[in-house]
Parts: sequence; structure tokens; C-alpha cells
Amino acid sequence: MKPSLILYLLLFVGITSSWLIIQQDDFNLLKQPKTGLGREGAAEFFFWEFQDQASVWSNAPKGLTAVQSFQDSLEKLLGVVQFQRVVKKEQTQRNPKDSMVYVKNGDHYNAMLVHTGAVGKVRPMNSLEAQILNYQLEKYPLLTRPTEFHAFIAYHQERKAYRVYFGSSDQPWPPKPVLLIHQLEEDIKNGWKLRYHLHNHYEPPGNNYLGILAPSMADAQYYKMLADNYQIEQTLITNGIHTVEIKAADFGRFESH
Repeated sequence: MKPSLILYLLLFVGITSSWLIIQQDDFNLLKQPKTGLGREGAAEFFFWEFQDQASVWSNAPKGLTAVQSFQDSLEKLLGVVQFQRVVKKEQTQRNPKDSMVYVKNGDHYNAMLVHTGAVGKVRPMNSLEAQILNYQLEKYPLLTRPTEFHAFIAYHQERKAYRVYFGSSDQPWPPKPVLLIHQLEEDIKNGWKLRYHLHNHYEPPGNNYLGILAPSMADAQYYKMLADNYQIEQTLITNGIHTVEIKAADFGRFESH
């Protein structure tokens, strides 16, 4: 066999093996153990548990059908130019800081804190966020039946494991997370630490559908409670394209009820 052919075969085997390893290492939320905590009508409460791995936090994977359908449908609905304009508006953190001087509405003020770059970090959705959102959108598409969910994300240092305590319903607002909090409090006694809270935002058609990447006044109030009671590290808001990260140290800068 010619040396060049041997080299080609070795490269092919190496590339194929690497592809298989990457595929095996890809994080799939739906394949993780899921423990039910109860139901209240259409509302469901449960948690997933999984080992920490790099692919949990990597960029959102392709092939999440409900998320992709939302993004494609929104672009078609708004048109390419308007879609890009709306996405950029929520993504930007470069608005001039003096634009906040005359802002009196609390929700608008909170949005401007993010969009001037004063607080938070806006980035593309990661794999975990996208898969949590995809789970919800498969039941209730965001453009036709918008809903919001709770996702409390806790970590166990010794086990190197995460739990996502998830609550959602068929209503526009997330259900009260009493069952989630009860389980979380029990788990905190056994070494779990609340690190993140994730929820999604959307807007009505008149505001171009895409959710605001900033906490409402009600969100900010809730975040302060999570910091006081559970020492949460960071909160996350996603609109199905980007996510904003907000550190607990910055919660006090937001207007709240």
C-alpha cells in the first residue's frame, strides 16, 4: 500500500473517531434523569440531574427544532431587515449612557442599564439554555402561545453535578415555584448550591415579539430575594437568540417594586 494512501486512511480514521467522540460528548438534556415533583393543572414541576461537562455550556446546538422554528418564523414574520434590527436592538450594550438621564419608567431604566453596558453581559444562548427553552417551546410555541418558565440551576461540588429545577405551565407567566423551592431548600441541606436562575422573555406583536434582555421591576425584586435567601450567584434571561447574565452583586442597581 502506498504511504500516501496509508496516511489518508489514518487521517480519515482519526477524523471519524474524533467526530464520534464529539457526538458522544454532546450534551442532550432530554436524555438526563428527570425527577417529577408534582403537577398543578397544566403546570409541571420537576428537576433534571446531570454531570458537569464542557458541552453543557458550549454554544447552542443546531437541530433544536422548536427554537429553530421560532427564530426562522420570527425572521419571516418581521422580514430580514427588521428581524436583524430587532435582534441587534436587544443584543447591543453600546447605547450612550446619557440616554438614561430622563428615563423614569422602572422597567425601561432596567433595560437601559443593560443596553448601555452598565450592568450584565449579553451573549448567544448556550446549549443548556437553548435546550431548556426548546423543551418549553415544543409544547407552547412562543409566537402563537407565549409562556415563561422558571429554571433554578444548582451545583453539587463533590458530585460535580448540576440540577435544573424546572417549572412551567400553559399560561403567559411562570407558575409559582413553591414545589421547586421546597425541593431546592431540602437539597441545599445536602450540599447543593443555587448558582443560577434562568427564565425567558417575550414581547407582544406590537413590540416585535422578541423578549427584552433585562429584568422587569418584578424580576429584580425576585432576584434580590434569591440573593438574600439562597446566595444565588447569577441570573439569566434569554429571548431565544441571546441571553443576558447578571451577577448578584449588581441586583441592587436595578429598579424594583
